[in-house]
Order: sequence, then structure tokens, then C-alpha cells
Amino acid sequence: MKEPSEQSEQLREVIRAVYRQGEEAVIAFVEDLLRAQAEAIGKLESRIKVLEDQANKDSRNSSKPPSGDGFKKRPQSLRTKSGR
Repeated sequence: MKEPSEQSEQLREVIRAVYRQGEEAVIAFVEDLLRAQAEAIGKLESRIKVLEDQANKDSRNSSKPPSGDGFKKRPQSLRTKSGR
């Protein structure tokens, strides 16, 4: 089995200390952890959204020049010729 790291061992000691304080302390500790985790996930999701929006921009939907589009193939028009 793998040796626990120093940081992992410190975390285990904090958990044991909270456990010794009783059931309510454990519940409060877990709630705090979940709240912090939800906050971190929210920040990461908003950052991902910003980065995805940046990645989806090209010269057609922003003020970016066509030379900045890279080597992506332009989509073919779905319009048919009128015959005139």
C-alpha cells in the first residue's frame, strides 16, 4: 500500500480532531467542505464558459480578422442558385 503524503497525513489529523468533537462538528465540517467545493466548481464552470466562448469566435461572429481564423474550412453555403 502507498505511504500517505505529509499533506494527506495532516488532513487525516484534522478529520480525527473534528471526529473527536462529536457528530455536530463532523456534520458542520462536511457541510463546509461541500460548500467550498460547490463554490470552486461554480468558478471553474464560469471560467470554462468564458474559454469556450473565446474558442468559438471567428471572423464571422466577432471583429477578429479572417487571417486569425486558422486553417479551418469555411462552411459551404446551403443556398441554391436561382437559375438567373
